[in-house]
Amino acid sequence: MSTPEGKIQLAILKYLRANGIMCWRNQPMTYNAKLGIHISNPYVMKGTPDIICILRDGVFCGIEVKSPRGRLSPDQILFEKRATLLGARYIVARSVEDVKQLVVPLR
Repeated sequence: MSTPEGKIQLAILKYLRANGIMCWRNQPMTYNAKLGIHISNPYVMKGTPDIICILRDGVFCGIEVKSPRGRLSPDQILFEKRATLLGARYIVARSVEDVKQLVVPLR
């Protein structure tokens, strides 16, 4: 995770796990070293967020990580609309600060 987005993803995952949030990195593509290319998984829906988590209230949450200048693709915009219509939460995060709103402190 040496890209700017990769560094932000790692920081967010560490923050969420440190605060007891069930989360994981969604990886719709894998790198085929033999061919030297990335291959998409045909069973993964387009536009899925980088990080998926289950919040303390049991709500599904998708976190799309972007660099300061990054923009959502049309597939990501569609995924966000569909997910939020079904009651999920979805945020675009450019830093750990952007996800702090999701974490309810443990009592």
